[in-house]
Amino acid sequence: MPKKVDPELRARAVRLVNDHLGEYQNVTAAAFAVAKQLGVSRESV
Repeated sequence: MPKKVDPELRARAVRLVNDHLGEYQNVTAAAFAVAKQLGVSRESV
């Protein structure tokens, strides 16, 4: 069974992805970078 991501971590990830969209070609690339930064799997973001 998959683990649930903490709502605070999820909200932080969403904020970071939105903040860094201009630095990446697409949302997926930004999400992968944020996931790495937060130490979670890219599928979690």
